[in-house]
Amino acid sequence: ELETKPEALKRALLYGDWDAFEGQVFIEFVDDPEHYIDRCYTHVIKPFKVPVNWRRYCSFDFGYARPFSVGWWAVDESGIVYRYREWYGASRDNVGLKMSPDEIARTIIRTENELDGRHIIYHSYADPSIFDSSRGESVAEQMSRVGVYFEPADNARLAGKMQLHRRLVFDKSGHAGIYIFSTCKHFIRSVPTLIYDTKSPEDVDTASEDHIYDETRYFLMARPVESPPVKDAKAGYNPLGDNKRETKGFMGR
Repeated sequence: ELETKPEALKRALLYGDWDAFEGQVFIEFVDDPEHYIDRCYTHVIKPFKVPVNWRRYCSFDFGYARPFSVGWWAVDESGIVYRYREWYGASRDNVGLKMSPDEIARTIIRTENELDGRHIIYHSYADPSIFDSSRGESVAEQMSRVGVYFEPADNARLAGKMQLHRRLVFDKSGHAGIYIFSTCKHFIRSVPTLIYDTKSPEDVDTASEDHIYDETRYFLMARPVESPPVKDAKAGYNPLGDNKRETKGFMGR
């Protein structure tokens, strides 16, 4: 009988998941501290040292009165993506720091130099709107003067949403196509609370705190996948464990 209930009610009563609620977009998201190390049936994991041969990326959603968000990502050999660092520009929930583009750029450079050292960011993606120079120097131009360069991201909203849904799916052994380091507190806090837009029921409500979600979309659209994880992948390198578990053959582009 419980299996026939609406999704949020079913998850609460049948599985004891009281974090689910009606209208929640990413109902697949799981944060289970008991599995931070084996990364089984959880999207949040214990941080580890990113191997030097993994490609690194950056994504950016600009905001002034509203928060901005910078996310740093790594991709392993099988295409699984890891959010290993973030910078969320908010003084409080959904209120921005009112930092200028060049100030943000200088902090990005300092952060990458101090924490990433010689590791090179392979590509950086941002909302195409920051390249608009119709009213003067664009945000992208102001940041490039300091030495931070972005590529216009694919801002297809519904396609980007589906990319996150696909990455969140667990395969047969409980592993996903996206993982979030437990230190990325704002992603963990904000993305699960996103709700559907009542006027566009397939899309996320843009009035909600969707800034981290947006820059996540920009990155994922640069590495799209066509389906959830492969069910029977070969064993591979697991940086979090003893290599007895599988690293999924999640084929990204």
